[in-house]
Amino acid sequence: MKFRTELKIAPNDFQLDHDQKMISFGSCFAQEMSERMRALKFDVLNNPFGILFHPLAIENALTRIHTQIPYSSNDIFQLDDVFFSWDHHSSFNSSSADETLDKINAALVEAYAYLQDADVVLLTFATSWVYKIKELDVVVANCHKVPGDNFQKVLLSDKQIKEAFNNTFDLISQLAPNAKILVSVSPVRHLKDGMVENNVSKAKLISALYEASMSFDEVTYFPAYELLMDDLRDYRFYADDLLHPSREAVNYIWEKFSDAYFQPETKHLIKRIQQINASLHHRAFNEQTEAHQQFLKNTYETMQSLERENASLDFSKEKASIHQKIQPC
Repeated sequence: MKFRTELKIAPNDFQLDHDQKMISFGSCFAQEMSERMRALKFDVLNNPFGILFHPLAIENALTRIHTQIPYSSNDIFQLDDVFFSWDHHSSFNSSSADETLDKINAALVEAYAYLQDADVVLLTFATSWVYKIKELDVVVANCHKVPGDNFQKVLLSDKQIKEAFNNTFDLISQLAPNAKILVSVSPVRHLKDGMVENNVSKAKLISALYEASMSFDEVTYFPAYELLMDDLRDYRFYADDLLHPSREAVNYIWEKFSDAYFQPETKHLIKRIQQINASLHHRAFNEQTEAHQQFLKNTYETMQSLERENASLDFSKEKASIHQKIQPC
């Protein structure tokens, strides 16, 4: 008997490997996937504006990167002792306006330079709901815990979403002419909007992205949302908040992603890197024993061997950490 329907994803014509440069924009799911890839030694720049949730925020970020107009003190706002930008995630916030501005503009310059040679742009959209600050009549990327009566909540129209996607893809084609664009809808549910409202929001994104993937040759759609909602389809695959996917669910989605976008050679290399990562997290009761010292040396030599075989891999930080623990003969 079958108790679930498995979403089978055919291998994509476009394959990812360690020689490519990738940049991500989008929700906390984009953050999760990017961090996994970075841990596996892929060259990834993760969310240069911080976590972004809706199409207008991502379009705005790419527009600002494209124009390279630096942010000024007029773009920085204050709530209590915290300085922030309406275009950025709270990870850029600080207790100093100058520090916030410096972090934002440094990330802007880095993103522009990185995109010039990017091979892949990862985009994950989370919601069609946006918040418009009444005083400025501007849609914000993040509310920064400003009291809710300062905002008007708006559901983007299908036309607005389609235009934002089209503008986003056009901007990417200008900034990174050779890049493939991988798009997905975040599997995280936004039930603070309401259950029906969340479903309407996700449906709008899925519909527009599906249409875009049919219209733009460089765009490919990965069904992250569908894997959780239609494949796993069970609350045991959610975290305790019943909104975010559990660790097991994320692992499952990652496996599906790997099957779609990694060649066998890349998967084999990933396994070897995972073995190294496991060794690096190993904690010995006594690091001075002969057995553990040999373990450290073997791990060091394995990293050196992988670097020789793959010029794009860099274990310099990890090797430096191990080298400090190896006792001189």
